[in-house]
Amino acid sequence: MSGASGLEEVRKVLERFGTVEQVRSNRIKVKTVPESVREALFHAQALLACDRLIQISALDNGRTFELIYHLTGPHRTVLAIATELPREKPEMPTISDILPPAGIYERQIYDLLGIVFTGHPDLKRIILNEDWPKDEFPLRKDWKPKPRPPRKAPGEEAL
Repeated sequence: MSGASGLEEVRKVLERFGTVEQVRSNRIKVKTVPESVREALFHAQALLACDRLIQISALDNGRTFELIYHLTGPHRTVLAIATELPREKPEMPTISDILPPAGIYERQIYDLLGIVFTGHPDLKRIILNEDWPKDEFPLRKDWKPKPRPPRKAPGEEAL
């Protein structure tokens, strides 16, 4: 799967899920809706030999959250399956059951952006401290740190 033949192969398999475009010679992007991501990933694994998860990227573009699943296989073509989630209720079904390495990425994304991966077997903090406020997500564009009282060094008198 490479070049124009790779693009046509991906189109045949994944075009029903959304738009397919060649980004670079060895990179193809499929843009789909959240409800179709799991099925698109399953088809990419089974029919295109994209069985290795490179990473899951997530970003806050100010209007929505974008998730991009980067996959590859023995052909070395990188397939990116992208979707957008609403800010009001950013939820996505987990894919850790079909691609187990996704579990760690989903936990990181949950921790920093607050996107909930429904069905995840262990969705809990992994990067931020346990005492970090539950409703604060530092990579969101609308996040403003709440002022905290300064800490006193041991033996220091109160002001």
